[in-house]
Amino acid sequence: MSGRKVRTKGLGRGGISLLALTALFPAHALAQAADGGAQLEEIIVTGIRAQVQSAQAIKQNAEQLVDSVTAVDIGALPDRSVTEVLQRIPGITIGRTADGRDADRLSIEGSGVQIRGLSLVRGEFNGRDSFGAKNGRALGFEDVPPELMAGVDVYKNPSADMIEGGLGGLVNLRTRTPFDAKGRIIAGSVDYSYTDLRKKGKPSGSVLYSDRWESNKLGQFGLLLDVAYSELATRADTFSVNAYRERSGTPGASNYIAGVASGRTVYVPDGWGYRTLDFERERFGVAGVVQWSPDARWDITAQYLRSAAEQAALEHVVGLNTGSANGPAAGTSFTYDANGYFVKGTIANAADGTGTTQDIDLLDARWNRRYSTTEDASLRVKFNPNDAWSLSGDVQYVKSKTKSIDFTIFDAMPGGTAIPASTLDLTGGLPKVTLSITDAYRNNPANYYYSAAMDNHQRNQADQWAERFDAEYTFDDDWLSSARFGVRHNKREAVTRDSNYNWGWISQSWTGAGLATLDQAGSKVPYHSYGDDDFMRGAIDLPGNFLVPDGRLAKNYVQGANAVRSIQKEPDWGGGWRPFNGDYEAQTGNGGGVNRQSEETWAGYGLIRFANQLNLFGEDKDVDGNLGLRYVHTKTKGVGFSVVQAASSLNLGPGANAQDLAFLNGARTTLEGGRSYDYFLPSLNVRVKLTDELQWRFAAGSSIVRPDLQQLQATANISAEGGHLVGTTCQSGAGAGDVRNCVYQFNGNAGNPDLRPLRSNQFDTSLEWYFAPTGSVTGVVFYKDIYNFITTTLQTVKYTNNGVTRDVFANRPYNAGKGSIKGFEAAYSQFYDFLPGALSGLGMAANITYIESKGTRNAAVNPFDANQQANVAGSRNLPLEGMSKWSYNVQGLYEYGPVALRLAWNWRQRYLLTTTAANINIPAWADDYGQLDASAFFTINENLKAGVEAANLSNSRTKVLVGFPGRLTMHNWVDADRRYTFVLRANF
Repeated sequence: MSGRKVRTKGLGRGGISLLALTALFPAHALAQAADGGAQLEEIIVTGIRAQVQSAQAIKQNAEQLVDSVTAVDIGALPDRSVTEVLQRIPGITIGRTADGRDADRLSIEGSGVQIRGLSLVRGEFNGRDSFGAKNGRALGFEDVPPELMAGVDVYKNPSADMIEGGLGGLVNLRTRTPFDAKGRIIAGSVDYSYTDLRKKGKPSGSVLYSDRWESNKLGQFGLLLDVAYSELATRADTFSVNAYRERSGTPGASNYIAGVASGRTVYVPDGWGYRTLDFERERFGVAGVVQWSPDARWDITAQYLRSAAEQAALEHVVGLNTGSANGPAAGTSFTYDANGYFVKGTIANAADGTGTTQDIDLLDARWNRRYSTTEDASLRVKFNPNDAWSLSGDVQYVKSKTKSIDFTIFDAMPGGTAIPASTLDLTGGLPKVTLSITDAYRNNPANYYYSAAMDNHQRNQADQWAERFDAEYTFDDDWLSSARFGVRHNKREAVTRDSNYNWGWISQSWTGAGLATLDQAGSKVPYHSYGDDDFMRGAIDLPGNFLVPDGRLAKNYVQGANAVRSIQKEPDWGGGWRPFNGDYEAQTGNGGGVNRQSEETWAGYGLIRFANQLNLFGEDKDVDGNLGLRYVHTKTKGVGFSVVQAASSLNLGPGANAQDLAFLNGARTTLEGGRSYDYFLPSLNVRVKLTDELQWRFAAGSSIVRPDLQQLQATANISAEGGHLVGTTCQSGAGAGDVRNCVYQFNGNAGNPDLRPLRSNQFDTSLEWYFAPTGSVTGVVFYKDIYNFITTTLQTVKYTNNGVTRDVFANRPYNAGKGSIKGFEAAYSQFYDFLPGALSGLGMAANITYIESKGTRNAAVNPFDANQQANVAGSRNLPLEGMSKWSYNVQGLYEYGPVALRLAWNWRQRYLLTTTAANINIPAWADDYGQLDASAFFTINENLKAGVEAANLSNSRTKVLVGFPGRLTMHNWVDADRRYTFVLRANF
């Protein structure tokens, strides 16, 4: 690279990639520009320094506000997943639960990405739109093999030439092309990951081949093939204390509890439990690129990317749930803190203080498997007919599929004198539980029965065609650098299928059938003993082993379902469990069934780039930037169904209104909805170079993000209430005045295909000091006004059924109100080259983010869930889900000679997981959490490098709290694996 000149003035998005990729291979150099168009100083860098330097160059020379992480060695992003990589970037945080509403299950590698507190993030592959089929919007970053990535770029205030759709920001995942390198490259890696709680090791590996050839007649050709495969096995142990219930010491009160002064209110949990979650993940990815340049004017690139991931989790649970009728065991009393919250006591089933026993009513095996794939095929043609014009055309096809199954089998122990009351002690840092139950009783299968089963199935798919054309004209002008304009069209089709959670009884304690006796039709259902002495690494002593269903039942749904049916007592009784028959169309209620959505967009934009000098503070300063406007037209359509209650289920009498009877025909009919909307999205980016090292930026723009597909469902479940309101009589019909003869109110739960996108006006200003090729201090202040927040509440909506239209009082999503988000980011990185000898290898990278919001609203994830609806309506004073006020990262770096070390600490403040946690239906919060990761690599020679990476070296404990601010109580303590990965990389 010696002697090569690179212009950074007016460097666009494509130029950013070219500049970054010069640092991706250790044999090459990356230089720092003193000013646009100046000769670059040659600095040969490798390893961590090259990674820091290339990311810094991208940030410094970009037109927009951007942060990056690059893979210096092929297949070597600095973390084991794309999600974990993103958490190192200022302003980005990740979640630790697989689903925000499921506060009981940890995601080892992290899940969900928020930029400046917003989860409304759009994902791209190589500057093209991408998505997963889970909801047809977001890309599951945890499913993408990091070994395929050349780098990750995060744009927080995109310009008009970028695809719309990310309110929080845009994450672009870059892969390599053969023309990025000068010649042939063969590279590969072999990894072995071991997790200390699971005590299992799993392999990973990747291989890349890239080459380019030149023909005098046909020009240059390039070919690249990159394949990556990885496995991971982990474990998480969780101890839970159930939600606290309000109890009264007043005799006769419905929530009375003994041992409390009359008139006093206290709060007591209705149980406790523990679980072990064994998780396995498998990822496979392939990237292929063919590149052809007939001459210097042409660049034709065909790319194919396939990312596939399978996640499976087997969970065993032991739980005590006494309900709100519990109380202190006979002869004992509860201890409360100063606010009346339970901290210690022996809990029995009776509220009056006479109880001595309890039930162990939650023992289960749960199997969850999700398989997802995303395929992305594209063709891009670039043509530069002369020095002034640059043209490009691009066509892309994306296809994504997700399928999942969740199957749980429950058993239980009947109550009785054999199960004495348990003691729960929360006075220390960890809960202590004592349950004096004999080993002989716990290990006897005759003392258990299979109680229930539950399953859920999802099959989702989405695909999209996208075409775009872009042109750029370069001016020979003092101010105007170039004009860029383009058009884009895409059409997306998505189908989501959900069977709902299907729960039903298998048998009851009075059937007299223990685990060992449930052997009808010769199909004995297996079970095993659960209760690990090493639970949470021995930090909590469990009360002994219990017999739980064997996970093999749940792993194979067909065989497991047949086995359950073979032992099911009175299988045709009401509430008895029935296996899912595969008919998604027949599912109703709670958002289940089939949701078909289509979305077509047309976009056009114009962007002017400018560069010159302005006299500021008595000196001429370089100024550049861009000003643009993007126009977007969107047309959506949803196809679902409405299900209306049958009049026969109401006590209406013979004189009911004929029109009401016609409406209430119990029918399921097709329902369609959708809308069109237009938006103009302006953007401005300005950069002033105050000195060669110091620059100031200002960015302003507008953005939109479209609603989730579940919120857009054209689906309604409509019921009616017969009789009359107090003080009213029926208004029509032969039996007016007869309370049996009228319908006074129609109710419903519904999606809303007429929702508008969320829209933001956003502003950023930054000051950036680049004092060395690997040294910088930057600070950003940001502000966003956000409109059309989506919430869920009751509305009066007109629905037509059987030719009759009625006003329905329906819970459904709608656009309501506005909010704002503001804060700042600060970042620092430096290698201390001025230190003597080996100390010159020391370096540091750190960043901190502060965010606050007001007026913003959380939305029910599922508009058909009444618990979610109620909590969203009552949570106006809660922060946005996923938003931590403070978060920071600190990385200690060392690279000297063949040794490269990294020690990384990531921390985020307590944040709201969900307004409505599953099963307990109250807000859940992730407590403050920090995690220490590390890596050490040794360069054996110019071709080989070996090392070890460690995740969660700090053995950090995740904590989940529940309740409302000022009344939070501990819910979960979770210990997860420390993960060690042994790595060997080769590059030829």
